[in-house]
Amino acid sequence: MKQHSPDFIGLGYCGLDYLSLVPTIPQDDKVEIISSLVQGGGPAATATCAAAKLGAKTAFVGSVGSDPRGREIVEQFRLMKVDTTALLCRESGESPAAFCWTEQATGKRSIAWTKGSIASLKPEEIDVSLIRSARLLHLDGHQTEAAIFAAEQARAAGVTVSLDAGTLVNGIDKLLELSDIIIASEKFAERYTGLSQPEESVKLFSGANCKFAAVTLGARGCVGFDGTELFKLPVFKVKVVDTTGAGDVFHGAFAYKYMNGGTWRECARFASAVSALKCTALGGRTALPDAATVENFINRV
Repeated sequence: MKQHSPDFIGLGYCGLDYLSLVPTIPQDDKVEIISSLVQGGGPAATATCAAAKLGAKTAFVGSVGSDPRGREIVEQFRLMKVDTTALLCRESGESPAAFCWTEQATGKRSIAWTKGSIASLKPEEIDVSLIRSARLLHLDGHQTEAAIFAAEQARAAGVTVSLDAGTLVNGIDKLLELSDIIIASEKFAERYTGLSQPEESVKLFSGANCKFAAVTLGARGCVGFDGTELFKLPVFKVKVVDTTGAGDVFHGAFAYKYMNGGTWRECARFASAVSALKCTALGGRTALPDAATVENFINRV
């Protein structure tokens, strides 16, 4: 599906999620599945879908296989109206996947995932004009060599670079250096900085090219730092069904609000609301809201 000049481009991991809602997550035991779902997933991929649902013109850059799993990944993007022109289909290899178990009582989940066996995206396979024409490039650390190249191209063209810092990959230092917006998971922040307090670790991400840094804290909200002001925001209270993809959705929503002129605090609050609404159904994309639904939700609380 072709769009004209997407504003938001995601680049990184895309896969297929096999999700199960269970009474408890078993350890050397068996449980009967309450409900199940197969859906597109991946950090940058789901962030892109969240931005698309909110109303942004989006595209995704990555690679999948020509296997049934790969074809379904592409179809899942199509359903979310994400441009897949730059999503390469390899002739051989197994596409990425994740197997997710969500505990019914708490919404907490356990995930086992695989990159599959398809070749990684190469810098020379990237459409530079696509990257340079965007307003924001969002990365998740995967497809690292291609991501670094794309970030360099984006910065040279004045395109904002957003990074979901969730995985310690080779090259993450370079991606952090190239990013304008860095939002890290609590576990990544602690492992990368060696600091246990997110209010301290978030400050280490700020500086150099970074305009804003945040650390997401799950049910405890998030902390943000713009180089001067440190703030903390709580989560929005909802009936949680599944937290799978909540962080990914936060990134897509944050970027959407940023592109629409929000302050850093407004962006974080908006992203928290979108992430909360996502958690009300099984799957990372099932309950993604449009922008009007989010604003109504925020105004009611």
